[in-house]
Amino acid sequence: MKMQGLFGGGIVKGRIFFGMLSLGVLAVTVGAAEGRPMAVSTQSKEGKWVAPITPPWLKAGVSREAYEDFQEFWEDFEARPHRGDFAIPRIIVWLNGAPGAGKGTCSHHVADIYGIGTEPLVTSDLLKAPEFVKLKDSGKLSPNRAVTALVFNAILSRHYADGVIVDGYPRTSVQAECVQLLRDKILSLKQQCDFQVVIFEVSEEVSVERQLGRGVQAKRHNENVRKTGEGTLIEVRKTDESPEAARDRFRTFQEQTADALNVLQEKFPCHRVNAEGSFEQVRHQIYEALQAKEKARGKSRR
Repeated sequence: MKMQGLFGGGIVKGRIFFGMLSLGVLAVTVGAAEGRPMAVSTQSKEGKWVAPITPPWLKAGVSREAYEDFQEFWEDFEARPHRGDFAIPRIIVWLNGAPGAGKGTCSHHVADIYGIGTEPLVTSDLLKAPEFVKLKDSGKLSPNRAVTALVFNAILSRHYADGVIVDGYPRTSVQAECVQLLRDKILSLKQQCDFQVVIFEVSEEVSVERQLGRGVQAKRHNENVRKTGEGTLIEVRKTDESPEAARDRFRTFQEQTADALNVLQEKFPCHRVNAEGSFEQVRHQIYEALQAKEKARGKSRR
């Protein structure tokens, strides 16, 4: 059996390790796949086993990284004077989907169904904020931790007390587990907040076609702004100009975000919407997928 120091920052490699302590025997069960402690039990000198010591992240049913990311966010959040600007939203809709799926174009239909009057909270907009650049440049926080802190701080502002659509978060499994921890924290505070997941689905071909089409439209718009001096220039992404870059962006989404969405689907009501077709067809698909489930939920509550 191969092992490194357990309490010195190393990891035990193997299934079970027995070591002698002054109090008796220590048994550590290690996850074979992950190589991380699953539970710790001690045996007293009288030969009686005491209750296993389970790491807090395992009690919460999440990874250690997600647990530590959320704990750091919440400790910082609680330490700040909020002066009445803090509120638990009535509902949070986690809106996700591949590039070009139409989240920005069709999010107002989702808002209409759930009675949300505020504009969507778009993750990509938050990541342009100076504070995120500062965090990234400092090297003090991992990307997951930085993004989670920005998104959750925004969600819990009084501006979104009546509800919020979060566009583009989570993108990783760690972030998805942080969503679970946020829900658990809200419940522990005896507060109510409805969590809903909406996923727009499109094929790779449709995603690439729409990304490139968006680039063409953005360029035309910018040319008109430069000619007339009216309006605001729109950012043209590299992925909106290059077919290969657009394809890579879609595949990155599939590789990094599919597991995150599966985590959400296991924990919360999830609505998958076929977002291919014309604007009118997609609008119909959204109402058909979401309204039917909302009616069914309403009946089950009565």
